[in-house]
Amino acid sequence: AEAASPDHPDPSGELSREEALEAERDQFKALAQRTQADFVNFKRRTEDERAAAARNASGRVLVRLLPVVDDMRRAVASVPAEAPATWTDGVKMVLQNLASLLEAEGVTMVEPAPGDTFDPAAQEAVYYQPTDAQPAGAVLSVVQPGYRNADRVLRPAQVVVAKGPETPEPEATGETEAPGQ
Repeated sequence: AEAASPDHPDPSGELSREEALEAERDQFKALAQRTQADFVNFKRRTEDERAAAARNASGRVLVRLLPVVDDMRRAVASVPAEAPATWTDGVKMVLQNLASLLEAEGVTMVEPAPGDTFDPAAQEAVYYQPTDAQPAGAVLSVVQPGYRNADRVLRPAQVVVAKGPETPEPEATGETEAPGQ
């Protein structure tokens, strides 16, 4: 009978005690490596989720602040001429403080220029206006500016979009022609 060796396993098919221990060690080592990798992935995923939750909470507050900024812009634009300068300066300072706060949070105003191509990802078409002045699909005017924070749109800009000139509908005469006539 042949003796068991590394090149010739035991003919009975059983592993030696040493080989069995090595196999078990390798299994535990692989399990420990997978567990460690799972933990690293869990830790990274948790940190990403926490950062996303903070961004979302911050974004919700910023979105709620945008109408206040809009109101302040309208107030500054419509200050009566007879208003005291101190009052006017105070309102302008409040608007500047709000703008600084938004800037510090990475918020930028999006106000497309007339002629820019309409971008449905960052703009909301309030209505379409027939015109020859701009090509179809171009922004004609901005109704309300939009805001974005990094790559996230907080509020789309509301715009008027050019539509091709309206063509009159052919008048129906009530007569139909048969093909080939």
